[in-house]
Amino acid sequence: MPVTAFFRGLAVGALTLGCAGAALAQVPPAASDGGPRRFEIVSGPVTARAGPSETAEPVGVVQGGAILANLGCTLADGAPWCEVRKFRGGARVFVPGRHLAPAAGPDGAVPMGLDSSPHRARAGDFDASGEIACAQERGQALGLCRAEVARGTGGDATVVATFANGFARHLYFLHGEFVAANATMSGVGTDTDWRLDGGQHHLRVDDQRFVLSGEFVFGN
Repeated sequence: MPVTAFFRGLAVGALTLGCAGAALAQVPPAASDGGPRRFEIVSGPVTARAGPSETAEPVGVVQGGAILANLGCTLADGAPWCEVRKFRGGARVFVPGRHLAPAAGPDGAVPMGLDSSPHRARAGDFDASGEIACAQERGQALGLCRAEVARGTGGDATVVATFANGFARHLYFLHGEFVAANATMSGVGTDTDWRLDGGQHHLRVDDQRFVLSGEFVFGN
């Protein structure tokens, strides 16, 4: 079924049922409730609004092809509206469901529900381990860290890199991209740089640096 028809069908089904509770059951659940983890804007640009209504305050424009985190959808005037934000973080906004489709990750899979890889990494449940290039201090030459990875679906993964002194950093990947690290005494984990070069992910988190392959992170 075409993606636009999918969401139009939700609206038609909601009107046919004629019951608020039943209508909401036709709307895609939030990722936290097992729904699509992310949406893609399939027709844009789209005006983002502060609430689920065409009369709500416009708060920005989302371009076609943008990948957005699914924070939950609702019916407004018989049509689905979804609360979303950029998957790398940002303000929560509403866009009409007719512009959205469940987003496939770089691996071709449409991830459903929340990413379990951070929880698995904290529990020590890893898919692979090895060594990666790393440096703990600013200006330090790259050495080696032990690394372990918990892989999710849709290009999501959590890598735990451990330096020789035992200090560990959790590195979070979403939709095939590095997005952040965990907060430690070294910093909050959001002061980062990231680039992909020849299949190698080059990361800076606070004063620390890491180089690791996409094959290690995602298993492909």
